[in-house]
Amino acid sequence: MIQKVSTRDVRYPIGLGHGSDAIHRDPIYSYAVTQLHAEDGHTGVGLAFTLGEGNQLVCEAARFYAQCLVGKSIEEIMADFGALQHAMADEHQFRWLGPHKGIVQLALASVTNACWNLWAKSRGITLWKLLLDRSPEQIVATLDLS
Repeated sequence: MIQKVSTRDVRYPIGLGHGSDAIHRDPIYSYAVTQLHAEDGHTGVGLAFTLGEGNQLVCEAARFYAQCLVGKSIEEIMADFGALQHAMADEHQFRWLGPHKGIVQLALASVTNACWNLWAKSRGITLWKLLLDRSPEQIVATLDLS
């Protein structure tokens, strides 16, 4: 059962003029980190990559979304994760921010990665092994194909 969630705003300045592409000439490599703390002692960790300013907004959105997971087991969450992802993206308070772009998409990516990480840890296996053991129907149930 997930007992609590936390997020961290992690930033790595890379130096003036060391941009990642032609548009972002002065980025600060940053990660919105989501942690799902389970009662069994496992912590699922997920992250989304950003380029600096605004990373704290992604962290706040990730915390908002992850709160709906508190009190649920990771097995319950992952049984029909695709439907849960769709419901989170459709959440009426944040939907106007754009469920398939920007802050919301990055926040959901961080939460999603934390869920997958916690699921594998709770079963004591690697994620690739967990995926190989799933049937095609079980894999599809974990995806929001909208």
